[in-house]
This record gives sequence, C-alpha cells and structure tokens, in this order.
Amino acid sequence: MNRSTNPRPTSAGHDDSARSVVADTPLAVALLAADDLAEVLGRLGIALPSLRPDLASCTTTTAPRPLIELGRVNLHTAALLTAALRTAAAATTAPEAGDLP
Repeated sequence: MNRSTNPRPTSAGHDDSARSVVADTPLAVALLAADDLAEVLGRLGIALPSLRPDLASCTTTTAPRPLIELGRVNLHTAALLTAALRTAAAATTAPEAGDLP
C-alpha cells in the first residue's frame, strides 16, 4: 500500500507545537516517526508498504521502545533505497579526526 493513499493523516506540515500535543504516547511518537519517514521516502519515489509502528514495542516499558517496522521490500525498492542512501552518504563528509568530541 502506498502511504500517499493511506487515509490516516500524516505529520507532514505539522508544526512542532502540534507534534508536542499529539506525541504524548509511545504509539503516537512511533506513528509520527513512521509518517515522517514515509513522507521523505515518498519524495524519493520509494514506498515501504509495511512501514508502521511495532505495536508490541509501543506497549512495553522495557527498552528499546518504540520501534518502527520497516518490513520487507522487493528488489526494485531495495535498489531505490540503496541509491538514495548512497547519494546522501556522498553528500555528507566524514568528520576529521580532530573534529570528534
């Protein structure tokens, strides 16, 4: 399922004050994170059909929580994701040894 056709509203375009009111539970935080990731990936033409919060991690008090389920993808989607990550990695420079904290 393409996230752009998902009837659930996304967090795209919400300001930080709206997020702080909505994101008061682990599930709400996970939903916002999944929606943000889906929106950015969508701009790159990438859809992760199984992208969603991991519900079990949103209801437990043990770490790590909450988690985002990325799911499985076909080879074409994996290639698109790899290309996007390579482009992003090439655009960033590794910190110099003296720049590390």
